[in-house]
Amino acid sequence: MPAHSMPLQGVKVLELGALVAAPYCGMLLADLGAEVIKVEPPEGDMAREFAPFINGESAFFLSVNRGKRSVRLDVKDPESLAAVRALAASSDVVLHNFRTGVAERLGLGYEDLAAENPGLVYCAVSGFGPTGPMAQRPGIDLIFQAESGMMAITGTPDGPPAKVGSNAADVYAATTAAMCITSALVSRAVTGVGARVDVSLRDSFLALQACWFSSWLATGEQPGRLGAASPFTAPTDVFPTADGLIVLAVVNAKHWTIFCGVLGLERLLLDPRFADNESRVANATQLRSEVIAALRERTAAQWLTEFDRAKIPAGRVYEYADVVDDEQFRHNEMVLTYDHPRAGEVRVQGSPFWINGGKADTSLVPPMLGEHTREVLESLQLSPDVVDRLAQQ
Repeated sequence: MPAHSMPLQGVKVLELGALVAAPYCGMLLADLGAEVIKVEPPEGDMAREFAPFINGESAFFLSVNRGKRSVRLDVKDPESLAAVRALAASSDVVLHNFRTGVAERLGLGYEDLAAENPGLVYCAVSGFGPTGPMAQRPGIDLIFQAESGMMAITGTPDGPPAKVGSNAADVYAATTAAMCITSALVSRAVTGVGARVDVSLRDSFLALQACWFSSWLATGEQPGRLGAASPFTAPTDVFPTADGLIVLAVVNAKHWTIFCGVLGLERLLLDPRFADNESRVANATQLRSEVIAALRERTAAQWLTEFDRAKIPAGRVYEYADVVDDEQFRHNEMVLTYDHPRAGEVRVQGSPFWINGGKADTSLVPPMLGEHTREVLESLQLSPDVVDRLAQQ
């Protein structure tokens, strides 16, 4: 593979997605080099309605739809549906997050499309899975966070259950879907046979909790809400310094010895309450008091310099303004700037991976609604009258 080329170059993806899960997956595939055609209903992906807006364009939509072309079609219209099926017949991947059963009712189910395209990799991202007693339930990120057990372990000990701040269930399921799709494409390269991939958002978010859930399976003890603390190691938490908050984690005996030396708390090495990691976790409240008293003596910057020198994992609690100013994030190109035809200069998060020393080509900005309808329909060899009629819907 030539330097800076992406591994999915030449792969054509048809995305029938809305909001986050399928669109984020489609964006990851585009970052990996795939050509992604996004079919939107006449009113557009509902994410386009979410504030804040930049000259009328949703920042929410822009954040999960780079690298795609937008085709505006009403799949309830027979001619438009035929065009979508023609796109599917010439695609390597079809991706959607319709509610379970909707694609089949439209004639866009796996069996329908694979009959015309046996090599198709078909990925359906759903809330609860393609079958089972809850398959037809409507769902949203908050439900998946609540019912996967994540909210029960998130938040402060004396507070109510809390969700992860971002729409993490959507994004993790999307990432899982992208991994499954690329794996199926590798298999197809060997066998010539496509695959159906199903990813459940709720299942994905349970899988994300592997360590915590497996601990419950082993002991039957429900993990409590610990805030930023860890049920596995101590001291691991958010701590105040003389001028601000830092996070730090002491994860093994070697680090514990070094940590006590950095803080001038060598006496704790002889304290039986903190003799090993299990003891430190059991006595985390008392240990936290000792650590806070020591950290109050110096500033966050001073402590972070010391911890960095000692190879103790530690850092600041960033707000987004700090993220943008962080020199490593800048070096890793994690903030991209687009010149959007309507919104003007737009900044969004970058791609988290490098391949062959290069990042994805992000020059294809998130599309305006239906921006590429005509050119994509013309590529299907449809009659000019049909193209005109569908492009004007």
